Amino acid sequence: MEGDIVELVDFGAFCRLGPLDGLVHVSQICDDYISYEQVGNRFIGKETGKILEVNNEVRAKVIAVSLGTGRSGKLGLSMRQKFLGKYEWIEADVEEEYASKEAKKSKATDEEEIEE
Repeated sequence: MEGDIVELVDFGAFCRLGPLDGLVHVSQICDDYISYEQVGNRFIGKETGKILEVNNEVRAKVIAVSLGTGRSGKLGLSMRQKFLGKYEWIEADVEEEYASKEAKKSKATDEEEIEE
């Protein structure tokens, strides 16, 4: 699902998905060690340098649903897999995937030439 980050707290990010908000727990933001910077109100990945801030548009996957009455239902979200997270993260994943496929094609072509 696509949504906007509306609030950051030390344990995760709240994402507005239409009429509901979902929580992306800090462990589900990305596949990196994430630290919360209270002064800048943002999350930063230690190895990747990925930054998540309020008003970022993101793509997340629903991993848990807890139904309640009215607006008391809760959604658990994840952005750890490829092609999830901020749009710039997704673009980087697409470019990496494309480069990987091109490298495989090139290697296969080189191996065919060697066999001939």
